[in-house]
Amino acid sequence: MLMIENKKTICLYTGSNRTKEVLCKQLQEILGANINILSYAIDEETPLHEDTDLTVLSSNSVEEELIENGFFNSKNSYFVCGRRINFDYIQSVLSIPKGETALFVNDTKETTALCIQNLKDIGIDHINYDAFFPGCSLEGKYNFAITAGEMWLVPENIKNVIDVGPRHIDMPSLIKIADLLELKDFDAATIIKPYTDKIIDISKKMVIVNVEVEGIKHILKEKLESKGHTAIYDFENIKGNAQSLLEVKYKAKKLAKTDLTILIEGESGTGKELFASAIHNASNRKNGPYLAVNFSALPEELVESELFGYEEGAFTGAKKGGKIGLFEQADGGTIFLDEIGDISSKMQTKLLRVLQEKEIMPIGGGNIKKIDIRVIAATNKDLKYMVSQGAFRDDLYYRLKIGYVNVPPLRNRKEDIRCLMKFFIEKEENASVNIDKEVYERFYQYDWRGNVRELKNTIKYMLAIRENPLRISANDLPDVHFFEGIPQREDKECELDYHLEAVLQAIYEINLEGINAGRNVIAQRLNQQDIKLTEGQVRKRIQMLQQQDFLLVYKGKMGTVLTKKGKNYMDKMIYKKNKQPVTT
Repeated sequence: MLMIENKKTICLYTGSNRTKEVLCKQLQEILGANINILSYAIDEETPLHEDTDLTVLSSNSVEEELIENGFFNSKNSYFVCGRRINFDYIQSVLSIPKGETALFVNDTKETTALCIQNLKDIGIDHINYDAFFPGCSLEGKYNFAITAGEMWLVPENIKNVIDVGPRHIDMPSLIKIADLLELKDFDAATIIKPYTDKIIDISKKMVIVNVEVEGIKHILKEKLESKGHTAIYDFENIKGNAQSLLEVKYKAKKLAKTDLTILIEGESGTGKELFASAIHNASNRKNGPYLAVNFSALPEELVESELFGYEEGAFTGAKKGGKIGLFEQADGGTIFLDEIGDISSKMQTKLLRVLQEKEIMPIGGGNIKKIDIRVIAATNKDLKYMVSQGAFRDDLYYRLKIGYVNVPPLRNRKEDIRCLMKFFIEKEENASVNIDKEVYERFYQYDWRGNVRELKNTIKYMLAIRENPLRISANDLPDVHFFEGIPQREDKECELDYHLEAVLQAIYEINLEGINAGRNVIAQRLNQQDIKLTEGQVRKRIQMLQQQDFLLVYKGKMGTVLTKKGKNYMDKMIYKKNKQPVTT
């Protein structure tokens, strides 16, 4: 390609075309007089190797894609840039009413969490954020959704959608790019000033409260308390007289007096977090700290720094003075690891060492620190099955299960429904409220798949809509379909486009052969059928099929598999093909 003399050249690789256009524009605005830019969107086109002064990748996922494809290897030199929210359209986010909960939508769990953190870091914390990405199920109703250029992932039933556009390259990465290019007479102010001007502009529109919490234990504790990460429950708060529950409480009280690691298993809504809190408060550590971390809500790339902490300068963006991790903060007390079934294989290995050696090393640190903690873990997943599938370490499983508590579902202790109903009503209302016999009968007939949490929410609903302030009657019951349970969803007849159907069929065939359906295997299978899709393009279509409930994507050996909806679609497709007359 013809180059303009004395200009440096960048080759930029991104995922989508829109991201490519946004990042090219940003680089051109900042470094425009000094550079030429070549660019490829690997999800949309086949990338080429270019002989340039610097190769820039837009994200770790793009790096992973190019390495898996064999396009890059360890000998290649490139820079993976950091990204941040695009501030150009933040004004729309500021217009969301205070206290509202907005759904933040992006393509992965990690980028969704980082975008939310970006907004909070610049002070946009007048609203609450719920994360949504492929594989999530939408729970509840939302008036607002925010997305960073991923409009196709936003649920259709949300009326107000704010697209802040693809994320920009962050300031440290822009400065690093300029440094790597060795640009002469380059003034870093051309990068810093637009960034600071945007922050100042945002600051003028809202009050920003900036509290430094790292390294100050009592402030961190207050922050955790505000999030509900404290041991506020004891065994008296666990209501019910069913024999199955009383036996579990008796066992939990005995275990509380020991220092054993405890694994709590049970369905969602059964009260596993209540048992964890009660065990701490009945233990010899009750006067020590109690910290909780939910692995399903924490992105993989933040787990290690949150748990282990880091030293100053450990990585780009590390805060001055470093950060004390939750393990160290819990020293002398208890740490509650909720949703342990969602922990990655890498973190399983690190957690095993903590349990075995009771010691940690912060990221970027050189000294091992001894800690005195009690670990309580909880999950609603079948860890034993995950162990058999290679998705969870067997040694970690048995190390966690030294002390074991299995919380029974509400449908197995329906005799507790009456006392739970009265407890929730008394908690919500100051006045006495009577309950009609028919209401009890209907409640006893229902299976309560959402367990105690579902019962509590149903009571709240009935109290809110009741006609008689002193009585709950059958007229206050939710819609009749509520008590029929959740029916199997009847999916409308749908037709997938050519490439989506091809990817689904390839995964179906690979599953039948007992092979892990990785993107490279799928791409090779399609190539054999003269269907030309790159691994990046396969990844995008897997996300779309997952969003439409045709696929489930697991980490590890389980890989990508078809859902019941996906299998039904393939069965119908095969049936239709077999019915077609043979032409001669």
